[in-house]
Amino acid sequence: MLPVLVFTFIHLQMAAGSTDILESLNFISNPIMRNAKKPDLTFTFFPDLLNYQANAVPVTEAQHPWIARVVHSRTADVPHMCTAACIAEAIFITSSRCIHYLKVNHTTIIYMSKRFDALAFVIPSKPTKQAFDDIGFIVVEDDKSVKRDWPVIQLIDSVNRTDESFAWFSELVSYKYKVVGYAMEKGYEHIPSQTDQFNLTELNVVVSMELCPKILKFINKRRSGFAVPCYHSCTLQEHEKNNDRCYNYHGVEGGAVIANVMGYNKLMGVATWGPYVPNYELPVGFAVVNSENFFEDFRCATKIRDDNGLLITKGYYQTLCNSG
Repeated sequence: MLPVLVFTFIHLQMAAGSTDILESLNFISNPIMRNAKKPDLTFTFFPDLLNYQANAVPVTEAQHPWIARVVHSRTADVPHMCTAACIAEAIFITSSRCIHYLKVNHTTIIYMSKRFDALAFVIPSKPTKQAFDDIGFIVVEDDKSVKRDWPVIQLIDSVNRTDESFAWFSELVSYKYKVVGYAMEKGYEHIPSQTDQFNLTELNVVVSMELCPKILKFINKRRSGFAVPCYHSCTLQEHEKNNDRCYNYHGVEGGAVIANVMGYNKLMGVATWGPYVPNYELPVGFAVVNSENFFEDFRCATKIRDDNGLLITKGYYQTLCNSG
């Protein structure tokens, strides 16, 4: 008997018709252009988040019905791995780092108080340095015979990613932001346990391109760089004055960074990395949901979800996503 192959990841290859997903999301119709200038990340290291919060506000799933937990078990609610957000029927996104070492056939999404088995993971075929800008997709199994609602969060769609040095990001900093996700209380982050309590919390934050380059260079004078999108509980000026707000913190893998756009919450990105020092709370880096990788992978995840099983054996989706 032939060995059973367990499908884990799809490394999506660029395919013809790549603008279809942009049009389907009503994304700004101007073509995505690539500027030759790139940020210098030579001396930049993007460490893992420790999944804790300090002084964040407890909230309920009813307030954010699109939020979800990723656990690495098909039967238990532990171990908790990361936070995810539902952006379309049976499609969730999180930090690519979170799912990189998980097994699909062990992974469950807990969403709307129900359990959904993972069907496939999609991760970028063109990863960024230490996955600082990488978003992972989880497609879950869905019994089509059962009618159900899929509360989703809309993606922010007001700005194209026109370059790789994040010059376009300046158009997004004026919104009011918060980050939402499942976190443990500060003080337990260095005591890993499968029974850790991760509760849903949120925190008001500010986003900026200045936070990480200036604060992290100050913390570690030997390094420069970090010129990527980040959020923090306070502004750079407040941080320099040691304002009390700066001791608030929320940093979890896959944490949803949401913007208030004309009274509606829209998903700006997901938390992907963040440094840690004992005496300070530092900015958190996040991936914005407007990269070519993101939209190509979204198209791939949609194909997997919509596959009827007639054209391809269940679990083997690489060819499906490579097709035009």
